[in-house]
Amino acid sequence: MDERRLRVLRIYHAGRDRSHRARERALVAAGVDVVLVVPSSWPESGSESTLSDEPFEVVSLSVSRGGDVNRHRYADPAALAAVIRRVAPDLVDLHEEPFSAATHQVLAALPAGTPAVGYTAQNLDKRYPPPFTSWERQAFRRLSAIAPCSRQAASVIRGRGFAGLIEVLPLGHDAAVFAPGEQRHSDDVFQVALAGRLVPEKGVADAVEALAEVRRHRKARLVVVGSGPEAARIPELASQWGVTGHVELLPWADEAELAGIYRASHVVVVPSQATSRWVEQFGRGVVEGQACGAAVAGYARGTIPAVAAGGAWLAAEGDRVGLARAVARLGQDPVEWEALRSRGMAAAQDKQWDVVAARQAELYARAVVAGPLPPTRAGSASRAAARQEFGAPAVTGDGQQRPFAVPVLRDQPRVGRAIGALADLTRR
Repeated sequence: MDERRLRVLRIYHAGRDRSHRARERALVAAGVDVVLVVPSSWPESGSESTLSDEPFEVVSLSVSRGGDVNRHRYADPAALAAVIRRVAPDLVDLHEEPFSAATHQVLAALPAGTPAVGYTAQNLDKRYPPPFTSWERQAFRRLSAIAPCSRQAASVIRGRGFAGLIEVLPLGHDAAVFAPGEQRHSDDVFQVALAGRLVPEKGVADAVEALAEVRRHRKARLVVVGSGPEAARIPELASQWGVTGHVELLPWADEAELAGIYRASHVVVVPSQATSRWVEQFGRGVVEGQACGAAVAGYARGTIPAVAAGGAWLAAEGDRVGLARAVARLGQDPVEWEALRSRGMAAAQDKQWDVVAARQAELYARAVVAGPLPPTRAGSASRAAARQEFGAPAVTGDGQQRPFAVPVLRDQPRVGRAIGALADLTRR
């Protein structure tokens, strides 16, 4: 290849959030010419109605089913095709799941010779209903490479038949924003933080219990950042554990505000627990908390142990007493707290966006050379090989290795088995 900059067209449903465009800014700094396609509107916290200035072009296109990550499509196929023709990219990077409607639509619109790279965070080997399984197989035949955000997700796609390049690239953080704070163990008030979707599986109740245990030994407070159904339970939980007046609920914050909260916190808790349909797919709070100098504590479930990379105290999933005692111990022992804080800051170094973007640019170059590869047939053999290469995928909270993606199929086993058998037949 010549020395000119690679021209990449990126497609990303969450790109209206400025914090989610940090990857593109890092790619530009790494020497990649980027054009980003985003929905003209997307109903999600952080989405900008008017996009802030960026050092790359951002194209807004209208979508149908806005807010539906895997079923949204670009409403005007001709407009999408026109952008592809005008940009004439060396490579297209689809930051969407391989089975998604958007991936199916964009790949169908690409010229035959244009290399394409995909993304996945799905760490459960789910059984999808038609047409998603066939869309996934088509994507596997067309994509040159896929960049999962975890080894569990990598194992899923390899086991399902993708034979191309796989490079595990973590979600990153902006080191200029998520930088170490000046928190000290000797601070008068020991601050614990939890941020994210406030749903039962994210462990709000567990965080309140941990605060109560800390307060048996020293002054402490809990800051909860986010929104969701669990927010309404916080006063009741605080009363139950005798910490009323010591729990603060804040609305979802932008990355600068969130970083400020983390820098003032001594511990960031990530007590995620698996459900019948979801297991923690990455855990941004782990990396961002580590980068800001907070010790991290949570449960050893999903991708959290790998993301923490030895820089977190992890209890067995659901061991609320163990987690609470661990956080309290960090509040009492300055040596242990400082050691965990230091390990966390070191673990976050290779997840800075400039580091991730450099690896992603290398993957682009390899994908351009490799071109599309024929997939292997999914089955027990390919899944066994995937486990050898990347380890095992995640398992649901009720112990399923291959859960059905649609609730009605999970709830009606006979129907689910019939759909699964049909899907297996279509693979032959």
